[in-house]
Amino acid sequence: MDIFFEAVSLYRKRKYDECIEVCNTLLKNATDQRLQRAWELKMRAMTQRVYLDDIEADDGIEADDLDTSRLATAPRPGTTLRTSSGLTTGAIPKTGNRPTTSAGRPLTGMARPGTMNQTRPGSSMVSRTAPRTGSRSGTARNIRLGSASVFTLHDPAGPLIDVTRLNPVLFAAKKTVAPILFSYLYYHEGDVRKALELCDAATSKNSQDDWWWNMQKGRCLITLRNPRKAEQFLRTALTQCAHPDVVLLLARVYVKIDQPLAALEVCRAALERLPGEVSLLIQQARILELVGNLPASVRMYRLVAQFDATSSEALACIAVHHFYGNQPEMALLHYRRILSMGVNSAELHCNIALCCLYGGQLDLVMPCFQRAFRLATTTEQRADIWYNCSFAALTSGDFNLARRCLRLCISCDGSHGAALNNLAVLAAKAGQRSKARSYLAAAKSALPDSSEIQYNLQHIESAK
Repeated sequence: MDIFFEAVSLYRKRKYDECIEVCNTLLKNATDQRLQRAWELKMRAMTQRVYLDDIEADDGIEADDLDTSRLATAPRPGTTLRTSSGLTTGAIPKTGNRPTTSAGRPLTGMARPGTMNQTRPGSSMVSRTAPRTGSRSGTARNIRLGSASVFTLHDPAGPLIDVTRLNPVLFAAKKTVAPILFSYLYYHEGDVRKALELCDAATSKNSQDDWWWNMQKGRCLITLRNPRKAEQFLRTALTQCAHPDVVLLLARVYVKIDQPLAALEVCRAALERLPGEVSLLIQQARILELVGNLPASVRMYRLVAQFDATSSEALACIAVHHFYGNQPEMALLHYRRILSMGVNSAELHCNIALCCLYGGQLDLVMPCFQRAFRLATTTEQRADIWYNCSFAALTSGDFNLARRCLRLCISCDGSHGAALNNLAVLAAKAGQRSKARSYLAAAKSALPDSSEIQYNLQHIESAK
């Protein structure tokens, strides 16, 4: 087999390390024409090895402290993601009996980059009995940029490209190499500013007629925390090509500058040109969830499930809706569907156990919890599983077992405020009010905004 064809075959099989090794051999012995091909293929392989889709990552709201043109101090409900305490929901009552994060948002079926850090501190799962299915990865800035080995054309131990001496204008003229180089700079090297310089050089060469470069320029500006300037280039790219990635990045810009209605309008207009595009429907559902319009969000997720029956995010969010709507049997059906698609995680089995518990299928509760324990990889996961096991014990009336489960939860994660609160309640029921007060004080330090803990503290103090 030809050695270059072997490298291409390894690349298509996603065996990037082996592909890079073959490219190193090619770079030592190849002719000039094959030398450039091997260099491009190696750069592609090194990029794909650390590639991370950051279209929906880091959806935090950007601070805009210098904006002095605002007149109203309180926004209209349903038009913002902010409140006086941080992030909010809107006018529509969103929670019912669904627990919320410390920022006031309802717990959902998926842990997303913009909301993962708003749950209980130190936990990758929810702090209550909210079903979960998994989490997404972080942004491109959060990866270990030096984790992948880099090479030079002649020395495999050196960097592939000396970024400090790179001339973007020279490479921007090469239409086949410039996109590969951009991906390498942005994803592998993490040098967003140099990637932005390459975008500027490419757009000047192409007279800003290439939508792909305008989109990448907007992506770089978002990463550099300049969303308002990124909006201009993304709008230009959208007029040139109605690509879903452009729409998602533009919607992300509006979310970051706290304009959720504008983000919804962008997605709605794009769906008229791209009907049935699942990624746009999911983005609409997420934004509706952020502003607190949970019924509309669930309807959108149901529409997503009609177009894509294998969307685990849509199925998980629908299952959460059924679970907190006192329909654990319906939630169990959706979680079993996710399980049948090959998803096998501690969160999923823990959610199935909770659905079986509240659905009356008690013989399946403990086996599901046991599977969740076997799949748990972190102490935070084990802590949340022990916390949920305590609910099974409380349901059966075994307070001693519930107390032991909660203590095991605290041993795994000492900042588990919900477990400390429940230990305080059990201690108060046993007449140990001093111990209950100490548990509540620790829970208050872990979850300072919890209304339940505040109510329990007032009740304990008033019962002196």
